[in-house]
Amino acid sequence: MTNTNAFSNQKRSCGQLEIFLYRAPKKNHDEMVEVNRQSRNFFAKHGASGFEVFSLASGENVMEFENLSKSIPAGEDEEVWGELQSYRNVEHVKEFTASMEGDKSIEPLYKRFMELNTTGSVVSFGSFSKLEDISQFW
Repeated sequence: MTNTNAFSNQKRSCGQLEIFLYRAPKKNHDEMVEVNRQSRNFFAKHGASGFEVFSLASGENVMEFENLSKSIPAGEDEEVWGELQSYRNVEHVKEFTASMEGDKSIEPLYKRFMELNTTGSVVSFGSFSKLEDISQFW
């Protein structure tokens, strides 16, 4: 199985979602895409259920909900990126973590990722567990 299709061949159930939000200068867009592409292969190799990266579109507030593009302080020359890592459950996250321990191949990518982010900015992160009693698959 190649790394590029590894996610499509795995069961797509997701009970645990790891979300990362970060900012990068627009001039770093192409290189950030490449770093994330290579990272995706690393995550597939070690058994994550999914790895997806998004760019935040600016938008207007809806009703009483504030659009994230207004909540995250990004300059005109920056993009806000959202990264979703999905796993079957918390135990699967532990299995993934154990699998990747000792694999130093991610270190240059991590270093470059941090260099490409906006200087002085913070990468925000959160772990979300699915509430099964109110969630459904389409």
